[in-house]
Amino acid sequence: MLQQSAMELSIGHVDVMETVLEGRFQHWDLSSPAKPAAVQATLQRHEFAGAFLVHTVTEPGVGQLLSGHSPFDEVLCLGLQLNLSGRVQLQQWDAPVCEGDMFLWRTDQRQNHEVLERTHSVSLMIPWQLMREQLPRRKQPPTACRMDSRTGVGSLLSQHLMGLAKEIGAMPPSAHLALCRTAIGLLDLALPEPESATRFTAMAALRERALAYIAQHLHEDDLSPARIAAALGISRRYLHALFAQGDTTVVGHILESRLQACWRALIDPACRHQQISQIAFHWGFNSTSHFCRAFKQRFGMPPSDARGMGVHGPAMGQARPAGFSLVHAKSLAMRWRARRAWAECRR
Repeated sequence: MLQQSAMELSIGHVDVMETVLEGRFQHWDLSSPAKPAAVQATLQRHEFAGAFLVHTVTEPGVGQLLSGHSPFDEVLCLGLQLNLSGRVQLQQWDAPVCEGDMFLWRTDQRQNHEVLERTHSVSLMIPWQLMREQLPRRKQPPTACRMDSRTGVGSLLSQHLMGLAKEIGAMPPSAHLALCRTAIGLLDLALPEPESATRFTAMAALRERALAYIAQHLHEDDLSPARIAAALGISRRYLHALFAQGDTTVVGHILESRLQACWRALIDPACRHQQISQIAFHWGFNSTSHFCRAFKQRFGMPPSDARGMGVHGPAMGQARPAGFSLVHAKSLAMRWRARRAWAECRR
């Protein structure tokens, strides 16, 4: 429980409770099923590095959060609430909030609730501006949601919140900022991804499947966008949209992958017995002239020069073309040509 340095009030009348909440916490419209004019609650509040902790014990009753009111001059606040005991029914969710449950709510949205049994909870009220300053990549405030408090990051967040509620009064003010930032960082990780981020993640996973399929079937000359899309169960348009997120097209990626594979074979002494055309056909090219043009355009040298680098230049032949840049390829070509010219001059 919060230490005595926190503001603490025990209230037994609806009007008084509503007035205190509006000035110290939020603007609520309250009532009690048994006595409409009475409500029993204990409220504690502790300032906390621009945010504040609120610790409440509430008897059964009905409440409505009125939007547009907050103790931060009507700025948007996010309420991270952990239910320590009791049950509360919130309008937006079918299942009641029970012991150990955690959820996020917003002060700019109406919220109706009914305390079904004596409830003990702790809330961390975070101004949206404070959260955005720490997390600039979040352009919009998160939506109200229930959060898993028993596993993963949600478990760490709930434990951190309980620790704050128990020890914040004993913490020196110099530690408040770091503790607050930790809470916001954990909240950011525990929040479910917004729909747009989920969609982006799904697209990224599907693109990885497309890349894996291409790598597996790269040597087959009938590999095409239509075949890849059919294998993934998507349309060709959607397949092209997946690659539009990167820096190449489907066809461009296939060509680049084949050229890289041919480069590796050409500089590999173990493949020196294979003709250049054999290597090209093995990796899906069906025209030697097309392969030679594409290879020279990509690496700045004909395939025969690349093969010469592998046979006569062991150090160059050890180059790894994975992630091989055009600048690197041209540099190797210039070095190889210089060495060959020097060798011819010495004859």
